[in-house]
Amino acid sequence: MTSLNMFAEPFAPHGGIDAYSARRTLGTFSMDFWQLFLRETLQNSWDARAKVTGAVTFAVDAWRLNGAQYDALRYEVLRERPAGSRVDGLLRGEAIDVLTVTDVGTRGLCGPTRADLASTGRRDFVDLVRNIGRDPAKGYEGGTYGYGKAVLFEASFCATVVIFTRTLVDDRPTSRLIAMALTQPYDLDGKRFTGRHWWGMPDPETGAEPLTGERAERLALTLGMNRLQPGTTGTMIMILAPRIEEDDSLRQVVEALGHAAADYAWPHLTAPTGARPRLTVQFTCNGQAVPPPGPARDQRLKHFVEAYRRCEKVLDGTVAPSSGYPWTVQEVQGSRPVRRLGILAWRTHLPGAAGAHERADAEIALMREPRMVVEYRNVTPDSSGQAITGVFIADPALNDDFAAAEPPTHDRWQPRRAQRQRYARNPVSQALNRIDLVFKDRRGADRADTVEAGNRPGITRLASLLGSLLDTQPGGTDPRIPAPGASSRADDSRFASPDGRSTTGSSTGTAGRASGSVHDGGHAQTGRAGPTSPPRRGSVAVRFHPQARLALMPNGIPCADFAVDLDTRSAGGGVVLVAEPLIAVTDGRPEKADDGTTVTVIGWRSRDTGEFQPGSRLTVTPATASAWSIRVTQPTDAAVTVAVRTEVGTA
Repeated sequence: MTSLNMFAEPFAPHGGIDAYSARRTLGTFSMDFWQLFLRETLQNSWDARAKVTGAVTFAVDAWRLNGAQYDALRYEVLRERPAGSRVDGLLRGEAIDVLTVTDVGTRGLCGPTRADLASTGRRDFVDLVRNIGRDPAKGYEGGTYGYGKAVLFEASFCATVVIFTRTLVDDRPTSRLIAMALTQPYDLDGKRFTGRHWWGMPDPETGAEPLTGERAERLALTLGMNRLQPGTTGTMIMILAPRIEEDDSLRQVVEALGHAAADYAWPHLTAPTGARPRLTVQFTCNGQAVPPPGPARDQRLKHFVEAYRRCEKVLDGTVAPSSGYPWTVQEVQGSRPVRRLGILAWRTHLPGAAGAHERADAEIALMREPRMVVEYRNVTPDSSGQAITGVFIADPALNDDFAAAEPPTHDRWQPRRAQRQRYARNPVSQALNRIDLVFKDRRGADRADTVEAGNRPGITRLASLLGSLLDTQPGGTDPRIPAPGASSRADDSRFASPDGRSTTGSSTGTAGRASGSVHDGGHAQTGRAGPTSPPRRGSVAVRFHPQARLALMPNGIPCADFAVDLDTRSAGGGVVLVAEPLIAVTDGRPEKADDGTTVTVIGWRSRDTGEFQPGSRLTVTPATASAWSIRVTQPTDAAVTVAVRTEVGTA
């Protein structure tokens, strides 16, 4: 049995930094703690990849130590403990939960084990284990074991971690194991101690050196630290007694870490093979896999992924900036000097998509090298109620400027940090201001269009006409709220009534709401409707969304766009949907346009691809896109609504 010795750091006669101050080096941060923990540890792992073009596996495992693991921790690793410390109290109990973070395919903690030795190579071991702060020689990589390593101790109830690494020293595989803890500074036998502690092999110079070689390998395996397979290099860090809020569980912590990985590392998780270095993430709790969301499939993150890919194509010169429905891809330009600050790609889409990334409906993901999301910046919302999703990538030539603007937590850009004398104007401040202006100016343009359209007779009365129209409905106007007497059985509220029924939505064209009415055999039902399974074969379910958008045709004629979603799974060989316009004339009664007022369906447009099908009919197969808009003309003195039906005799 190998037992490690504890070394408690005394204050040097000339002073030093205490453990309490070391834990406070993170400063304030703008997110949940476990999000910050994931970002910092994952960034360190990514920065430490063995090859620039290599792959990295990042894993989080959480479990309760079994008897043998508990005994190894108590009697071999932490046999000596600071009296009265939290770690001492923890190891007097019977059960301990642990959480480990592991990277494989990285360099491991290489370099010297003594902080006072000069070295021309990397110094990852002393940067994590010995030093406090960051080495400026490392530049502005996202992690680099600087101040951010404080998250390791903040994550532990007793501020204690065990570190096992396998690296190359003079081109020879070398295994190292050492434990660390932080306590409050204290006095003992007339001496003052910093509160920093290490467990390792006794050494007269450093106090504690890491356990190495086969003994380190055996002790790591006994503790359950088995992620580093033979022949691989990397690092595994065990957090003792991870902090868990009163209402949470160990599994919920792991789930939160998985969601954080999807939120902030998706540029690497979805990178095309061969295009950029790849990252694989794995999460388990008590031996069971806890899969994180897949960004490319997540209903919200997938738009960020697509925006990112469009930015990359402009940065690598594959395509030029362009604007084509539904995407806008543009260079963000600075002044004094005139230069490119970065690339911005964005689009509008249906709001309310959930997925892993439940945030505001108007935001831009900001990033630089090494392409982890720094923050999601809220921008001015879309005037029609659509969601806005986009990505801004800082120009690589300005990477150091944007990196300098980040606090130790790397969770936002603070322009004052990046102020440099070599520029007349701060590039980070310019970039953020110009991004904000893109959406403020767009909002202003939308309002101008509305005012111009509002000068036409009748359009100014649409809002009041809508109120009268909705008053004619038999129930509530929100399709999520069942009307009295509506079926209470479990259903899929994503879609309204299928095959052979017409689903009606109503809107002023500027700020209307769907009526949620479903007409069936002459009887109106209001509220949620839709089967738990796909509609029967040869049918299509249709769902209207709450807001339609007022627009102007190129010839200046006003029109209204109604967003609809289609469930095409049971369309079989083809189903023809027919959009029929209805109007509310000045007395507020919905009726077909047989009084001389004309309203027509201009066509159907795919909200995903921009494909346009003129006319009122749309042939739908299971392969047909699901997100569409129905465009209808907007006559004067009338509010428009639309009904969709299946054309009889089609298949």
